[in-house]
Amino acid sequence: MGVAIVRAEVVYREELAKIGAEDARVVCVEALPRGALHPFEAAHPDRFFPLGSVESAMVSMVEGLVTAGFRVFVCGLGDAAREARLPRLALAYLRVGASVVVPDIEDGPAELLGVPRLRIAAPSGVHEIRSVVRMAVRSGRPHHIRIGAGAPADVTADWTGADDGEIPPVVWGAGPESGEPADARVCLVSVGEDGTRLALAARERYAGVAHAHLVYVDDGHLAAAAGQMARHYDRFVVLGGWQGPQGVRQRLSRLMPGCAVFGVALEGELGAGVDQVLASVEGLRR
Repeated sequence: MGVAIVRAEVVYREELAKIGAEDARVVCVEALPRGALHPFEAAHPDRFFPLGSVESAMVSMVEGLVTAGFRVFVCGLGDAAREARLPRLALAYLRVGASVVVPDIEDGPAELLGVPRLRIAAPSGVHEIRSVVRMAVRSGRPHHIRIGAGAPADVTADWTGADDGEIPPVVWGAGPESGEPADARVCLVSVGEDGTRLALAARERYAGVAHAHLVYVDDGHLAAAAGQMARHYDRFVVLGGWQGPQGVRQRLSRLMPGCAVFGVALEGELGAGVDQVLASVEGLRR
């Protein structure tokens, strides 16, 4: 029997409802398909607001809630029409201080990087989604949270500090600080659900390759991650992290000018992607 895939949107909704019972400041704004009941709505109906069709009014409402001290989460998952529009509207909600949860698509976060105090997260797995949502509530800072359709294995599951605080800039899946020996020359860098799935599959076939996993990819966290990784390796293959000049690979390349930083497109079957990753690793090892 195969391993059941936990839908990331279900993890997010259930965790937010749980946190809402612990913290009366948490507010959920989301549109669900007709007839569906959100766990947060069921548990805290007075703090659940359906995402309306008049977007400018919704942004003003969210701004008022944030100003009043609430921790507002705006989510566009599960509704195809909303998923198509929310990434374009995310900037407005983030600028007024809300956190936004969107599908993990290939759009680059270029405009987001200018939002004050913003944290950008691409959690992969149940543990990471829960940790990121809790940290967004605890910090009071706007978070742009990108999650995929299903939750692969957690790279951070064995990191003992994640329950007590923010996940660090780098979580080592193999190599320094992980207790697992790895190749001294090339390091995989995984970002997001698809990138993490590909990195883990590649390591199943070549256990010797190093693996650095990133959850937060705003400028502050990425600069800290680059500093740590460059102390140990000088050749990297980035898996995930969007396209364009502000993608994770491109920004890491600028942050580590003395290193070779390559990327592998996340397209097609997983097996073909693993073959491409291992070919890139072998080329960099020569």
